[in-house]
Amino acid sequence: MLARLKAAGLPISNEAVQDENTDPNNLLGRPNGYTSRVSFDVPGGSTDGEKYSIDRGGVIEVFPDAAGAKIRSDYIQGLLKGSPILGTEYHYQAGPVLLRITGGVKPSVAAKFRDALSKLD
Repeated sequence: MLARLKAAGLPISNEAVQDENTDPNNLLGRPNGYTSRVSFDVPGGSTDGEKYSIDRGGVIEVFPDAAGAKIRSDYIQGLLKGSPILGTEYHYQAGPVLLRITGGVKPSVAAKFRDALSKLD
């Protein structure tokens, strides 16, 4: 998925594929977790953010099914809504893929991610 988004011309750099040792959420391969996760930088993200965090720009999480991706998105958005100090995120879903973009990214750039993902579905 990441390669396809990059091929669509999106401003992605410094991508890092997570494994069970680098997954910041400890959900990779676990029950109710995702099957793969990759993080990357996007202009507007924080270059000071931790290497595998959403703070740097974006994350792609792939779940066994669309329901798992929706549950994860709803959970994160609920936390963020209840605790605004945690920041904001744009969430875009295509089947089992959850694309998360940090809220520091300009809306016009985030919309390009949304549009590209919808064309790849």
